[in-house]
Amino acid sequence: MQNGISSQLTQASAYGATFLDLYDDVLAMIAPDLTTKESLQLVAKRQELSSVTIESVQAVIRICKYMLEDVVGRLQWIPRLSVSVWIPDKGSGRYEWLVKRNGQSEAPMAMGLLVSLLEQAHGLQYLHVGDVDNNLEFDHALLDAICALPNLVELELLRGDQFETMKLLDGLQNRLRILRLGVQVFNADKDAMISGIGRFQELRVLGLGGMYTQRSRFYKNTTRFMHDLHHTWPDVNHLTIAHCDLELPAVLHAFPNLRALTFTEWDIISRSMLHDRSAYSVKLQGPNCLEYVEGSGHLFEDWPAERPVYHILIQSVLAIPSQTAMGGETRCGDPEIPILLEMARNAEPVILTFRIMAFESLHESFWKRLAAEATRLRCLEVGLFEFRETKGLTSLFQGWMTNVPSSLSPITSLLYLEIAIDVSTSWFISCVRNETPEPINLDYSEAYAERLASLVIMQIPSLRYLSLGFGSMASHLPTPHIQPFAGRMWMWKAEGTGGERALCPVPSTIARRLKVLLKSPDYDPLQESDDASTGFW
Repeated sequence: MQNGISSQLTQASAYGATFLDLYDDVLAMIAPDLTTKESLQLVAKRQELSSVTIESVQAVIRICKYMLEDVVGRLQWIPRLSVSVWIPDKGSGRYEWLVKRNGQSEAPMAMGLLVSLLEQAHGLQYLHVGDVDNNLEFDHALLDAICALPNLVELELLRGDQFETMKLLDGLQNRLRILRLGVQVFNADKDAMISGIGRFQELRVLGLGGMYTQRSRFYKNTTRFMHDLHHTWPDVNHLTIAHCDLELPAVLHAFPNLRALTFTEWDIISRSMLHDRSAYSVKLQGPNCLEYVEGSGHLFEDWPAERPVYHILIQSVLAIPSQTAMGGETRCGDPEIPILLEMARNAEPVILTFRIMAFESLHESFWKRLAAEATRLRCLEVGLFEFRETKGLTSLFQGWMTNVPSSLSPITSLLYLEIAIDVSTSWFISCVRNETPEPINLDYSEAYAERLASLVIMQIPSLRYLSLGFGSMASHLPTPHIQPFAGRMWMWKAEGTGGERALCPVPSTIARRLKVLLKSPDYDPLQESDDASTGFW
């Protein structure tokens, strides 16, 4: 073996190659004998070239020249490439002023280098292309280069709206496992795109959506995506659909073996398309059970009883009575309340996450009914809203914590409750926002949060853990199934029984691990005693 390694080192030296140009299996055998400096160089090279992102014409030229100088020693290291460069159509003249201003006269050279790189990047497994139609129009050789990639398994195309994207989908010979496609709202032939996707029967993850445009936000009845589906994808287990008008029964029929389903009306770029939104690593029992479902409440009307869901996350704000300032009319939150209650009954969730107005009037109409329908709940996560201009917010939330949580006491399976207080609803209540809004009259201290938590813990005997604080559900969060609210949150463990229950603070370093444990399908309450004895706390 040693003679074989020495022979390869001698051959590499004879051809002017360096130590880092050796094959991976050879490097693995001799790695234990490396000095610390050599090891760091090797790790740094792997890390630097493992995922390459290009965001300007100048960066395309610089990076492609560097990679093409040593195809075998550098280009073979790249499994992931992201190209987010907007190059206007060279033949139209529509954007001549922009080309001159941004110095994009180098665009032909950049595109030629990019095509050369893709033609030789045989190890590429993931490719992201932004402004795909503009770039394909600029140089049609780019389409052929992408179609010829031999090992591509994950493809992400954004802002496609014309025939070029369709040609690319038709020409792909790769056995894609993951496809994310974002299209312009008005221009795309969406039915044709779905037909093009229909032949990719080995897909496991599929993301489809219409991109927000400034114009589309003002049109209430805009058709955002498909009207119908003519294909089925039995192997797709994770599906994200953004800004679409599909009916729920059509989706469940076309994707019969889903594990995670996300309908989002948020920004598909920052949230849904660029993150692998896998839910839970442990598969649930039963072919019809979904691990995770997310979307606005109105999208889940008439959820079928034969499709249980482990974790449901509702994006919209329940019971909100008003309109947004610039985005047109919102769907009033009151009609979504019976939809959620029916879904809770039919889907039998173990974890439920939603946002709702902090109206005590909902005590009977919603909270008590939720306790009657969601009888299998183990974890409940609630974003609690109120108008920021409301006077006496500190006492208002204290009153809510005093009177409402007792409604949940019939849910004997409820072990974890998270309450995030969010007072940002001034965005929804006026057509013209004040330039200098009044300061929020709310106590944001940890002491106040603990005082509220102590009120809650006395009313729900089954609770073992409680998180409470001040945060919001934001579109940038990559893992909402684990951490739905961003902000200042604190966690406590409930100790004692009856009226003698007390709060024991959980360190922040442990809180996230504990949430993962509580939400796991493999969670065993008896495991807590083991965790305590082995120093989990």
